[in-house]
Amino acid sequence: MIFQDREEAGKKLADKVKGFVSGSARLPARQGLVLGIPRGGVVTAKVVAEKLGWPLDVLRAKKIGAPGNPELAIGAKVRSPYPKLSGVKQVVLVDDGVATGHTVEAGVKWLKANGVEKVIVAVPVAAKDSAKKLKKLAPHARGKPEWVCLLEPENFYAVGQFYRHFPQVTDEEVREILV
Repeated sequence: MIFQDREEAGKKLADKVKGFVSGSARLPARQGLVLGIPRGGVVTAKVVAEKLGWPLDVLRAKKIGAPGNPELAIGAKVRSPYPKLSGVKQVVLVDDGVATGHTVEAGVKWLKANGVEKVIVAVPVAAKDSAKKLKKLAPHARGKPEWVCLLEPENFYAVGQFYRHFPQVTDEEVREILV
């Protein structure tokens, strides 16, 4: 499966995410929040938020690059400003894809530490080994992972290989989405 762009991936992802949110009907907006991981994840998250009718915000999970190879994540941390979580019962955490999984892992741990009852990780594509690790971080009350991923390929080299159109997303584009 190849996605045309982040928006198409978001539409396909949103259809799957609907089955994971609590209840059969939408929760009030104050109880559900969609968080995108900058920058490309915000583009994908916007579509998911619109389909759910939930507000959209950003979780600034920033990868820590390897010395000499800043594109290779060796860790990540969540930075301020932090999203407002008052009254939020569940969060859908969205990125445009997962290579190492460090930014999503940092995001899930931060959300759990800040009292979010239910974290649903939603990504269009993830490296198989990273997916296996992340599924353990977002367990459902019955032990099933709150993991929504459309594609977990064996041969994964980069998130961009699964998109026809995968340009860099600028800070300005993210600001426009959030306005």
